[in-house]
Amino acid sequence: PRMTNTLILPGEHNPEEIIRSVDRGLFVKKMGGGQVNTVNGDFVFEVQEGYLIVDGEIGEPVRGATLTGNGPEILNSIDMVGTDLGFSIGTCGKDGQGVPVSDAMPTVRIPHMVVGGEAV
Repeated sequence: PRMTNTLILPGEHNPEEIIRSVDRGLFVKKMGGGQVNTVNGDFVFEVQEGYLIVDGEIGEPVRGATLTGNGPEILNSIDMVGTDLGFSIGTCGKDGQGVPVSDAMPTVRIPHMVVGGEAV
């Protein structure tokens, strides 16, 4: 099974307010490929473009970062949702087959997530 269209509706927080609320974190601007265990919801995804957030300011770019977690748990942990809304299209590959997919979501804050990778 694959989710071909995923949507998170806009919320009430200004995106800049969300970033200012983070002491230390990762601002993910563009996601890469990944995998999802459809039985338990565990995932791992690459970050194609990301930046450190330090004291509420976007700073240095990061390379080689990955995000891991459990989809339902991460979605339930979102505690701030932005007023902005971005759209993305792509292809979900599985067993040599590609399926068109899309997503739309605003800036969100996820208070705790496992981030791995290497420094700039």
